[in-house]
Amino acid sequence: MFQGGLGYTFDSFDGALMGYALSAVIVLWNIDAGPAGWLLSSLYFGYLIGALGAGVLADRFGRRRLMMFALLIFSVFSLLMATATDPTQLFIWRALSGIGVGAESVLVAPYISEFLPARYRGRFVARTVGFLSFGYILAGVVAAVVIGPHAETGWRIAALITALPVVLLLWWRKSLPESPRYLISRGRLAEAEEVVRRFESAAPAPGSAHAESGLSRKTPRDHSGSLAASPQASSAPAAAKRPAVAQLTALFGPGLARRTLVLWVIWFTLTGVNYGFASWLPTLLITAKGFAITKSFLYGLVTALAQVPGYYIAAALVDRIERKWVIALYATGATLSALLVALTGNEVLLLVGAAFLAAFINGSAAAYYVYTSELYPTAIRTTGMGAASAVGRCGAILSPIAIGYLYSLVGFSNVFLGLVGLLAVAVVVVTVFGEKTAGRSLEHIETGHSPEHIESRTA
Repeated sequence: MFQGGLGYTFDSFDGALMGYALSAVIVLWNIDAGPAGWLLSSLYFGYLIGALGAGVLADRFGRRRLMMFALLIFSVFSLLMATATDPTQLFIWRALSGIGVGAESVLVAPYISEFLPARYRGRFVARTVGFLSFGYILAGVVAAVVIGPHAETGWRIAALITALPVVLLLWWRKSLPESPRYLISRGRLAEAEEVVRRFESAAPAPGSAHAESGLSRKTPRDHSGSLAASPQASSAPAAAKRPAVAQLTALFGPGLARRTLVLWVIWFTLTGVNYGFASWLPTLLITAKGFAITKSFLYGLVTALAQVPGYYIAAALVDRIERKWVIALYATGATLSALLVALTGNEVLLLVGAAFLAAFINGSAAAYYVYTSELYPTAIRTTGMGAASAVGRCGAILSPIAIGYLYSLVGFSNVFLGLVGLLAVAVVVVTVFGEKTAGRSLEHIETGHSPEHIESRTA
């Protein structure tokens, strides 16, 4: 969990810090609002490719291998960003680094969820996603110290800084095992057995998280005590060998089409609003409110701090009430906060509204990352997560671009009123059409049967 959390921390650190850096570049290079929106969206073009590609490939070649490769891509192109001399170069390097970030972001939650029992899955995955908040805070501090005083050179130093922690994380992850559920789905039972033995020896006590998971004493075994493929896993190897297009169309197979559409609406709306808000807030505060660069960065740091309780309150709620209700609750809170940001003319209320918006819109990710990682069978789990994340990245691409053009036409307040409308759509969709997953095993969610039915079939 800690290594996965660090991956999320470095992802958000890069996204937020380079958001500050690009805001400085837009001012320094006198880039117009329309092209500026494209530059701010550059990362999300790469996100889309990385999320979709890694999701499909991880269901074919394994979670661990793709996680390592994603970090390597990100590190290389982050270093190249610091060499950019014009907006075109900066756009290209930023987009290519986004491929690594997008791949990393979709793999961690499914990977962790495949190790955990239903009883612990929600809170542990949500807490891991909550590490995103620390990256935003760190980015706010670095931006104020590195970019604010000397923006001309500071943004290049910031690009170099984003790459350095990921190199260390690559080294730490060398010891990570492959997901046993993935190995079973590919018929690699001996390797899965070895991974399970490692976990059982590390946490052998009855009642521990590993001992109660589907990866230890509840995992089906043959007469010799070795792992045996479950009824669901036995057909999965063939499914995992399907072409990429077939893997994607499987997301709309029997019992999955509604899940897929609901998740896509959630990801498109919440991710789009989140990244549109995060990307443009420093620039909007400078151009619309007349703030100095340093003061706008201070506002960004306050909103980053507000995310911590947002994430971890969601993590506390996600195993106590249904995931869908946590998502709806947070989307409603974000809607009201965006209204305050749009309508207030008071500087203090603006800061309060921005802080609550950041807490709710980012904290919702702790719930919908968990939710998405549960709703698909193992053979297409990362494909489903990657496709949903890719749809979210479409929102992340379109939102900053749309804000860039709309801001010059309708103004700051009306832009945020538009975000309110998008959030209201997410609330309605998840409330009416979202499924229940809390307290259910991954096998139970996959088949739609009761836990007792799963146990009888296994027996």
